[in-house]
Amino acid sequence: MHVKALLLSPHNPIRLKVVVYGLSSEGYNIAKSLSLKGLDVSMVDESKGMAISIRAEMAMAYSSVNALMEDEPLLGLEPESVAMASADHVFFTPKIRKVGQDAKVEIAGKFRSMINHLRKGSSIIYCIPTGIGGNNEMMEVMEHVTNMKVNDDINYYYMPIASDALGYVIGSTSMMREDHGIYKIIDCVTDSSRIPMMDIQSAEVLYSNRVLSHYIPLITAFELCKSIGESTRSILREEEGLRELFIDDVASSLFDLYMLANSIESGTLAHIVNNCIRSLEAYSKYVVDEVRLLLKKRDLRASKCKIVIAWSIDSNEMRSSRAAMLSLLSSRLRDYIGDVDMLRDTSLLDVYDDRTLVILACSRADYERVKGYRDKGKSIGRNSIIVKANPLREVID
Repeated sequence: MHVKALLLSPHNPIRLKVVVYGLSSEGYNIAKSLSLKGLDVSMVDESKGMAISIRAEMAMAYSSVNALMEDEPLLGLEPESVAMASADHVFFTPKIRKVGQDAKVEIAGKFRSMINHLRKGSSIIYCIPTGIGGNNEMMEVMEHVTNMKVNDDINYYYMPIASDALGYVIGSTSMMREDHGIYKIIDCVTDSSRIPMMDIQSAEVLYSNRVLSHYIPLITAFELCKSIGESTRSILREEEGLRELFIDDVASSLFDLYMLANSIESGTLAHIVNNCIRSLEAYSKYVVDEVRLLLKKRDLRASKCKIVIAWSIDSNEMRSSRAAMLSLLSSRLRDYIGDVDMLRDTSLLDVYDDRTLVILACSRADYERVKGYRDKGKSIGRNSIIVKANPLREVID
C-alpha cells in the first residue's frame, strides 16, 4: 500500500504531527518529503523559537530552505513550545556552526532546548552523527531534563543524515516495538526504501565504518599526490578519481570525523581518525602552497594578481566543516595575496586591468560554472588562470 494511503486511510484517520527541529537544508528536505505525503509538518527555527508550518503547496513551490527564506512567503507560525507539545515525531536537524569539541557543546545546548517541551509518547529521531556512545549521552540528558524514561515514556531513534554515498543507518532502543508509526515516517523520508532497524550501538559502529571507508581512500590519494613531481602528476591526471577529488569532497567529512574523534579516547582507531583530521586540516595549506608555486613558476607577482574562490557552500546545511575550511583557505590566501574574493556573481570574472585573475575552483559544480561562463564566449579577465583545488592542481589557462 502506498505510504500516503497508509497514513491517511479510514482506519487511521488521525494525521501524524511531525516537527523538524532546525531550519537546516537537511531538515527542510525531510519536512518537504513528509508534507508531500500528507503529514502535518512544522519546522522549528531554533534561532527564533518559532515553528513554521510546511504545507504541501509550500513544499512544491520551494525546492530548498534557502529559496523559502529568501522569498519570505506568508508563513503559519506558532511558538516552538506549542508545536513540540503536540508532536508525535521530532527530527533533530539543527544548524551547527562550531567544529570539534565546540560543536559538541553547541549540539548539547540545542538538544536541551528542544527536549524541554516534549510530550509523553513522542519519538525523537536524532539526525546528527555522534561517534561511538554519543546517543547514550543524549538519552541520559533527555531522561534527566524531562523526567521521562526512554522506551517507557518516550522513544529514541538514531538516523544520521549524510551524503548519498553513505546511505541511511537507523538505530533504535526498542527493536521489538513497531507501534509508533516510525516505519511509515522513515519510508517517507527515504522514498520507501525499507532500511533495516538495528540497535543504537550497531548503528553508531556501522555509520562510523562507512565514514572511514569512504574518506580514508580520498585522504590516502591526497597524501600520495603531495609528494609527487609534475611529470608524475601529468600521468595521474588521466585517472578520473584523482582528477575529480576537489577540496569540497573532503571538507564535508571533517564534521563526522571530529564527532568520531571526540568519542574515542585512545587506541589504534583514535590514531587513524586523528591522522585523517590532521590531513584534511592541512588541505587548505596545500592548496595555497600550490598557488604560490604556480605564480612563482610563471614569474607573477602577488601584487599583480587577484584570487577569486569559486566555492558554492550551502549556508543552511547542518554541518559547518565546509564553511570552516573556506574561512581557513581564504585567510591563508590573503596572507599571501591581499586581493581575495568569493565568486558570488560571475561579474567578478570581468577584470580588465593588468592583474592576472586566478580562479580557484573548489568543487566540480563550481568548476563547471566557471568553465561554462568562459565557453559561452565571456571574457574572463585579460590574463586568467583556472586552478582546480584538487591534489593534482590542474591548471587551465
